[in-house]
Amino acid sequence: MAASVVDALAEAARRARPCRACGAVPAHDAVLADRPDATVVRHGPVVAKAHDGRTDPEALAVRLAVAAHPLLDGVLLAPLDRPARTVHGRPVTLWPYGSPVAPDGGEEAVPWEEAGRLLARLCRIQPAALPGPLPPARGPAKAACALARMRAAAVGPGAAPVLRA
Repeated sequence: MAASVVDALAEAARRARPCRACGAVPAHDAVLADRPDATVVRHGPVVAKAHDGRTDPEALAVRLAVAAHPLLDGVLLAPLDRPARTVHGRPVTLWPYGSPVAPDGGEEAVPWEEAGRLLARLCRIQPAALPGPLPPARGPAKAACALARMRAAAVGPGAAPVLRA
C-alpha cells in the first residue's frame, strides 16, 4: 500500500488523541496491517483503519452505530468518531487501541473466562434494540474468494487434500 495512506492514517490517529508518552512523534506510529482490503495504523491509544475503497458507506455506518450503541458498552470497542472520514478514496475509522491476545502465548494465554463473560453479555442483547439491519459479515465472502483463488491455483500433489478439507 502506498506510504501516503499509512502517513494519512498515522496523522489522523495522532490528531484524534495525542499520545502522552510521545506527543505527536511519527516514530511511535506502528503499521498493524497493510493489505488491499485494510490498512491499520496505531499511534499510542488510537488505531486508524482505512477500509477497502469498495466498502459500502451505508453498511459501514450501520456497523459503526452498532459498535457505538450503549447496550454494547463494555462488550465492543466503540469507534472514536462517526461518520467515517475518507482518505485517498477509502473510508477511515478511528478506534481505541485494545489489548490483543498474544498470538504466540498458547492456549494458556487465551482469556477463556473473560471471553465467556463477553459472549454471555452479547447474547443478552436483543438485536431489535440495535440499529440495523446489520449488513452481512464480509468474512464468509472473503473465505469464498480465498477458496476460489486456491482452487484456480491448485497444482501439485498436495493440492487435492487441501481442497477436500
